[in-house]
Amino acid sequence: MPACHRCGFELPDSGPCQNCGAARSPAPSASLSASHRAAATVFGFLLPFALCATLIAVSAIAYCLHVPDHRAQLPEVGALGVGETHGGTGPTGARGESSPPASIADPFTDQSPAGASSLVTVPGATGPARSSTSQALALGLGRQLPIGSKKAYLAWMLAHSSESRAFLERKWDRAQVLLTNKDITNQAVLRAFLYTPREFFVRSFNLKKAYDNTAIPIGFGQTISGPHMVANMTEGMDLRRSDRVLEIGTGSGYQSALLSELCDHVYTIEIVPPLFRQTDQIYRRLSALYPEYGSIVRENADGYFGWIQYAPFQKIIVTAGIDHIPPPLLRQLAPNGIMIIPVGPPSGQTVLRIVKRPLPGGGFAFERSDIYHGRKVIFVPFTSTGGSRHSLDDSGAGAGQ
Repeated sequence: MPACHRCGFELPDSGPCQNCGAARSPAPSASLSASHRAAATVFGFLLPFALCATLIAVSAIAYCLHVPDHRAQLPEVGALGVGETHGGTGPTGARGESSPPASIADPFTDQSPAGASSLVTVPGATGPARSSTSQALALGLGRQLPIGSKKAYLAWMLAHSSESRAFLERKWDRAQVLLTNKDITNQAVLRAFLYTPREFFVRSFNLKKAYDNTAIPIGFGQTISGPHMVANMTEGMDLRRSDRVLEIGTGSGYQSALLSELCDHVYTIEIVPPLFRQTDQIYRRLSALYPEYGSIVRENADGYFGWIQYAPFQKIIVTAGIDHIPPPLLRQLAPNGIMIIPVGPPSGQTVLRIVKRPLPGGGFAFERSDIYHGRKVIFVPFTSTGGSRHSLDDSGAGAGQ
């Protein structure tokens, strides 16, 4: 039975409420109730679609207002990083900081391209790469790096690389110590050091030590040399952009990466197969932002015999300790060429700078000097493919390599 809308008493079949006398409410229209039910059904069905459309519209507006970050996304720092096969401990001792001297010589000034490069996508790469109308300009981006102040340096690098601000600040601070110690006196070497991402070449478990002045273990019984050692050996070669440079001991790839910022023709040999493969993969990953790494010619072989296919070399750098100078490397060194090599017993080596001077009547003389003036350093040993030490008897064994 229907109930009174005022008191709730049951209503008779007709007439007002017998309890309170309230008039009966008109019965709702059946057709109206059906319409309401239909409308509710349609509304319930369309509501999820309306919400989805609203979310899509909001997302589209937010995307249009977003300013994208054009820096390429590199693999996780240190995830694939390996160290330098033939690294050394090197002398240490920070003696304060200083600003880069304005009078530092820059032998590449006349050869450096002008103008800034743009960011484009390289097919197959992991992100946008530095490039322009030519590969030559792409390779020159690092030479445009401002080094007059820390603020300008950080701003430029944050816009042109994927390095974090924390590592950039540590690299800048280390560079100031290198300048104070006169480990770097050449503006081009300074730019190459400030531009090359050392943290991408060390293992993840040693990432925090990337810019410490120490040799860092990288596995396979090898290390990546400290930044002061790398800077000293690099400066000692007096590099020119047109030089053909051979590195014995690729290791982490950091030294070759630094050389590729200074020279267009870099060749490097690594004797440890798994280390060679890991470093090769690092170069391939990083080449999205550093296309010059793709031009580094690398080989898994015994570096004692050099690389006769590409000889002669204007510069040769050896990053392993050995008790004699490999004759094949001397033969492949060009006239007036320079070799940097640590020579001596396992207890300590002298880092020699050897210049190959042609004699008027034929033949060559070799000028030797010690870049550390008598101070001994310790490098990992220069081993053969079988793991043993090389001797002078090996000098003719790989003549065809």
